[in-house]
Amino acid sequence: MKNFHRNILIVTAIVLSAFAFSCTSTPMPQNNSAQIPQDFFGMVHASGFKTPGENDLLKEMGVKWVLATFYWNYIESERGTFDFSLYDRHVDMVLSQGRKNLIVLGYDTAWMHPNGKKKDYIPQEFIPHFLQYVEETVNHFKGRVEVWSIWNEPNMFWKGPNKEFYELSRLAALKIREIDPDAFIIGGVFIRSPRGFIKGMYKAGAMENLDALAFHPYALNPRYSMKVHDKFLKIISQINRKEPVWITEMGYPTGGWWPQKASLEELPSHVVKTIAGTAARGARVLLWYQLFDAFNAGEVPREEASNSLKYFGLVYPNYEKKAGAWAYKLCAEHLPGYRYTSELPQRENIPSNIISFFFTNEESGKNTLIIWNDRRRAQNITLHIRAQALLHDISTGASSPLSSQPITLDVGNKPLFITWEGKDIPHLTR
Repeated sequence: MKNFHRNILIVTAIVLSAFAFSCTSTPMPQNNSAQIPQDFFGMVHASGFKTPGENDLLKEMGVKWVLATFYWNYIESERGTFDFSLYDRHVDMVLSQGRKNLIVLGYDTAWMHPNGKKKDYIPQEFIPHFLQYVEETVNHFKGRVEVWSIWNEPNMFWKGPNKEFYELSRLAALKIREIDPDAFIIGGVFIRSPRGFIKGMYKAGAMENLDALAFHPYALNPRYSMKVHDKFLKIISQINRKEPVWITEMGYPTGGWWPQKASLEELPSHVVKTIAGTAARGARVLLWYQLFDAFNAGEVPREEASNSLKYFGLVYPNYEKKAGAWAYKLCAEHLPGYRYTSELPQRENIPSNIISFFFTNEESGKNTLIIWNDRRRAQNITLHIRAQALLHDISTGASSPLSSQPITLDVGNKPLFITWEGKDIPHLTR
């Protein structure tokens, strides 16, 4: 996602897609199990302030990856002169705090255009110059960047013919591989799941040197985001890509005019549902878009009030957390290293609108159960386990014991986040 208003067509597509699906309940993953990596959680546009407070916040929230874009226009603002000083500080700050760098290589530079105005397009005669920027950048940061990403949302932010982007991507990946044979390269980085664009890249050979594909499943809400995710998995299975996908952006604004915005009260539910569904589908990482809002609460300038891009943060610039930040932190504490299994919890007379995700860490004996109701009216169900369980408030991070056995739960649209230790097999009845 780039820092200007999105194309109205993609917003319209998101709205229309909501009416294209007949299923009214959140779709469950097709896979029977998925191992959630220890470094599953990441953040977009973080460590930018380079302050101890920001790094302490990232540690508190459980962030393991930080995504940044190394703009060609900044690195080679004058033709033939490369300046990495700005990004050196960023990379070293991330590494010093024990996090990992995921770096996007992309976009054009002003000096290639006659009027000096960037166009999100690289004419073919300038591709050798782009490859020189890739070579210089990868060589400079070799050993300090864990993952290189080629471009971002090219099915939106590439203004030339698609086939020219396919060739640019193919050559860029080949150049990275030449400079660093051990580099991990991701590409695609599609917004949503554009079947034609994905298959076009594949047929053009643009995926041959990619270690994985990335995409951004932006949608109206978590339910439709999971549908987009499933569509993407189906498309890439048709081109025989079997490695886990990287979700390098996902989030919901809490203001502005975009239809996928969530209220501040809804945001924690959106966070938990999206993370649970994504982790259970076997994604390699999920990088949340993004850490900070542009303005503090109540301080948004009138002229920016309708710009949803300013509201994607989990935290305000003064470090006040939105409730969604607590939801993210809770998931980052109780999911990494766990395994999702579709067989559990056991369900007896539980309707399909009651959604349940069970994650367990066999090594530590810790368990996480996330349950919600896709319908408006809450329903009572019973959880059968012998262990002492904790119910966590996803909006505050506070926890309280669930002492009664069996446990009666009032399941509404806001997810119940329950943890316990031991080998008890969870059983839900109604």
